[in-house]
Amino acid sequence: MKSPCILLLLLLVVFPFVLAQGQERHTEKSFKGVELYSWKNSNGEWMFSLVPGTNRNKTEAEVKKSQISGPEELAKRFSQLAEGEQIFWFHYGLKGFAYPDEKMIAEVESSAKKAKVDLRIPPKDARNG
Repeated sequence: MKSPCILLLLLLVVFPFVLAQGQERHTEKSFKGVELYSWKNSNGEWMFSLVPGTNRNKTEAEVKKSQISGPEELAKRFSQLAEGEQIFWFHYGLKGFAYPDEKMIAEVESSAKKAKVDLRIPPKDARNG
């Protein structure tokens, strides 16, 4: 009789706490912001990566180390960043990286606003490759 009660207690108290741990929002902004990169994978799906900002260019391997699949997952990651976090979307000469179409860019901008983060995107004429 004790086992079902303990199991129920674990499900009601511990499990939600564990789930919430992975979804906590950072309270402090990064020192140099966050860099956002985008590219299409071999299946033609949009991939993203959020990398801590630095004063140096990143390698392709470094950027693709932590991949985010699609704009929905990216929106979730935005909501885990500190409010007001600066996100700089660029590719700085890396081959194979690209910006999505204007519709998806607008979707990413909207999710950044909802998450209360400051997304910086290069002007349209500077996004061609």
